[in-house]
Amino acid sequence: MVNRSLVNSIIILKLLLLLPLFSYADGSEEPKLSSEFYAKLSVSVVKILAPADGKLYAGSGVVVGKEEVLTNCHVVRRSDRITVMKGALRYPVDSQKVDIFKDLCLLSAPGLILPAVELRDPAELQVGNYAYFYGYPGGADAFFTEGRVSGLHPYEDSLVIKTTAGFSSGGSGGGLFDSEGRLIGITTFFSAGHTGSYYALPSDWLHNLRKRSVEEVSQISGLTLWEKDLGEQPIFLQFSQYMEDGNLKAALLLTSTWTEIEPLNFDSWLSHGKVLHALGRNEEARTAVEKALGFNPRDANVLLTMTKILKRTGDSLNLKKVRETLELVDPQGVAEGKCNMAC
Repeated sequence: MVNRSLVNSIIILKLLLLLPLFSYADGSEEPKLSSEFYAKLSVSVVKILAPADGKLYAGSGVVVGKEEVLTNCHVVRRSDRITVMKGALRYPVDSQKVDIFKDLCLLSAPGLILPAVELRDPAELQVGNYAYFYGYPGGADAFFTEGRVSGLHPYEDSLVIKTTAGFSSGGSGGGLFDSEGRLIGITTFFSAGHTGSYYALPSDWLHNLRKRSVEEVSQISGLTLWEKDLGEQPIFLQFSQYMEDGNLKAALLLTSTWTEIEPLNFDSWLSHGKVLHALGRNEEARTAVEKALGFNPRDANVLLTMTKILKRTGDSLNLKKVRETLELVDPQGVAEGKCNMAC
């Protein structure tokens, strides 16, 4: 007769051994903030003005190339007269490349001489990394906040970044940077409710945006990925909303389908495990999270969920192993909500 506890212990041990040693250092990185660091962010983040219908809409943008500014389409979509500003300098935008669904617009501003930021591949990130927002909330003065990467959601060949680096509506189109001042995402939207989640679209989506056709500056129609009806939004956002609402039945139905559609996505299995755990179906939850762990053994949210399941099932031996790994990967406890800002 198979000893299920022994089998589970072997599975978890094998999965934890998959964790590369170098990944520990990422979670415990030390920020190197200096006047040079702030200047690097400041010089490449700009204010966007987009008047329309007698109103002045304002947001932020990031210089990503010669005469190129990346921003959110929802910042500029109402206007046919967009201006990039830096201090007293003004640069009229003469054309743009648009991806309204991904909510990214690449503006062409002739004469813009500000230095472009360096990009960082979001695939290199992990939960617990430092993240810094720089932008112009409300179209007013520049604003800087410090936070962490708190979640990574695979979507459209990249990772949408969840962060604790807060921003308000005018911060849309601003930059989310790593500790070296490299752009990891464009701050775009935040969720309502007690979770207070902030999301940034991945910097590497810029590559496909550059391949799009040049368009005249004019009003843009259509809805972004986060504005669509819930059933048309990315599945990770649907799941988040169902869990926020306490609708476990809908969440379970969603994740059951999600794991079939994306069986290699750690996020689908993690989400499935979370809702099974919430329903008290802990053995099934454990199996689901073991699969998530197999695809991403260094994700702190996966490890944290596994600790909750093991605690519920009384598996103290494996609980100790997973907790030790979690402390190495996420020493500040970002996944547990212990560290939201500067800590």
